Amino acid sequence: MLLGASINTGNHKTALDIGAGTGVLALMLAQRNPSIHITCIEIDQKSAEECTNNVNNSPWLNRINTIHADFTRHNFHQKFDLILTNPPYYFTDNSSNESNERTKHITPDSLLTWLNKITDLLTTKGEFWVIWPSETSQKIIEIAYDLGLHVANKITVYSKKNKLSRYILCFSKDKNEALNDEQLIIRNEDNSYTNDYCLLTSDFHFKEFTP
Repeated sequence: MLLGASINTGNHKTALDIGAGTGVLALMLAQRNPSIHITCIEIDQKSAEECTNNVNNSPWLNRINTIHADFTRHNFHQKFDLILTNPPYYFTDNSSNESNERTKHITPDSLLTWLNKITDLLTTKGEFWVIWPSETSQKIIEIAYDLGLHVANKITVYSKKNKLSRYILCFSKDKNEALNDEQLIIRNEDNSYTNDYCLLTSDFHFKEFTP
């Protein structure tokens, strides 16, 4: 929800959703940008099938395509001006088993391979958006920098005031010294949603809600 609502869809025409799951992020982008065409890639067969079904039952089925494949092994025939993902993001050592890597874990070597392919697939003026835990955010920033990707936007997400949760990061190939640095607090001390969170995500709820 946070990533899909935060991405600046702008004038992007082609998008790639890596590890698309059931297609939620792709559907959010299609809702926000009436001209964008989105490719979803998902390694899990059940999730890919559900993604296809969700897309086919949406108003945007002509602008979203689902591929059941491993992102790092699939041969794409185009570049994208927007790439996004809510990835596996907990680091394990390189001996970790494959099932862990497919859930919420990734090895440093896998992260390097993954980011390297994203760099190749991104257009010169394209943007790569990702949501990442605060504890290991510096690692992905450093690896991306070595590959020529620079942080252009950073949203620091707090679950509550002073309780750091994660970062939403936007990378580009342009090295811009003026980093757009924002903050978002999800809940108030009484556990209600903040006004900022409500405003950010209001277009994606079935019914209105108040903080």
